[in-house]
Amino acid sequence: MPFGLKKKKAQVTVDRQRQVDVCYATRQMEQGNLSFVVGYDPSRPIIFSFQNVSLVEAKLIPGTSEGGIKNKISKGLYFYVGQTQEQAPTEELVELDIGIMTITQYGIAFAGRTKHINVNFDDIDSIDHMNNGITISARSQLQKLRFEGAERVVIPLKVQDRTYMQTLSGRLMRLLIEAAMNASLDRSE
Repeated sequence: MPFGLKKKKAQVTVDRQRQVDVCYATRQMEQGNLSFVVGYDPSRPIIFSFQNVSLVEAKLIPGTSEGGIKNKISKGLYFYVGQTQEQAPTEELVELDIGIMTITQYGIAFAGRTKHINVNFDDIDSIDHMNNGITISARSQLQKLRFEGAERVVIPLKVQDRTYMQTLSGRLMRLLIEAAMNASLDRSE
């Protein structure tokens, strides 16, 4: 048996165990169980706090292009009449602010340098996720709220006696918020 083979096999087993535990904790979060998140206490007013989350807005950028008529009169001599042509506007994401997203018993609050947003759980119509963030559609907001930067947030997960530091994805962020919403609604009934 070559030297170092046992170590590699042990590392594969640890990685596989981590993958199984994180998948199990994620499935439990889908069902509303947040007991696997270290530090979760439903009796505290602040349930989760995420640092360095970006508030992003989609802006429409009008597109124009140059076109026109170009004719050859003789060798080396061209006739050109310029004309602008309207193109469909393109959507560009613009970062409005970076701050702290806090999930409380009653809703979601975002506090940045210039923007402060508060959304109650009762006002939320839907929550969608992307790779690195979430989009919230709420009755109290004129437009959808888009938060990005989930990959900059790390949460501790504990399954049995094993603790893992898990980087958030947009999906995990959405699951945490939905589970907190469900726990809050269950307490109020």
